Amino acid sequence: MAYKFIHVGHIGHACTVRIDNPPVNALHPDVADEIMTAAKAAESDPNVRSLVLTGTGRCFVAGGDIRYFTSLNRVAAEEMALRVQAMQEVLFRLRMPVIAALNGHALGGGCELMMACDIPIAEEQAMIGLTEVRLGLIPGAGGTRMLARLVPLATAKRLLFTGDRITAQEAKNIGLIDQVVPTGESMAAALALAESINAAGPLAVAAAKQSAIAGLDHSLDEGHRREAALFSALFDTADHKEGIEAFLARRTPNFQGK
Repeated sequence: MAYKFIHVGHIGHACTVRIDNPPVNALHPDVADEIMTAAKAAESDPNVRSLVLTGTGRCFVAGGDIRYFTSLNRVAAEEMALRVQAMQEVLFRLRMPVIAALNGHALGGGCELMMACDIPIAEEQAMIGLTEVRLGLIPGAGGTRMLARLVPLATAKRLLFTGDRITAQEAKNIGLIDQVVPTGESMAAALALAESINAAGPLAVAAAKQSAIAGLDHSLDEGHRREAALFSALFDTADHKEGIEAFLARRTPNFQGK
């Protein structure tokens, strides 16, 4: 498929999606639609075991498209927010891990997009924040809910209420970022992580992600039940048999996703 705002590639078992909407990769809903289309294509490709999302230039995504905002009324604004939410829900529920390689600033909608991914890696110069209150708005694509789930509640409220930007290192210190790397190295770090993930059993990785999400969505007891069901179902897979045989033979397993 030909895309206007993103570039899609494949490196081994990793699908790479690079946002390219100059000058700051603003998250227009058309950009969100293309990300969702690429994510769904990766979902249906059995060769893809991880997805890396990054940006072009000095920003990952510097926020929503403010010029586009000026054309919106209340109804259109809600429709826009729901379109972006739908894309982020696809990323969040994708069977494979999604790694966000923050090549630069992740502000407003960029921070929301980052939080919809499984593992964010940020370059040291990146600034991160939900800045919407500085525009007389609040995050509209799940930011208030996601931030409060990822960091201590008082910290989430402080960031939401002030619209402050924080450094990548500060974001790591509060648990919002998993890893900080030198400028220019986010993609290499993300691909190295993807390679490690891709070496594991893809059905097991997908089940681990599904179980982790279930733990967020349900009670402790229900989360445990779902984990047990996902765990036991893997005993019927060829990958489990291959993993055990490889372990006992002291060789590298050759997982096929079956």
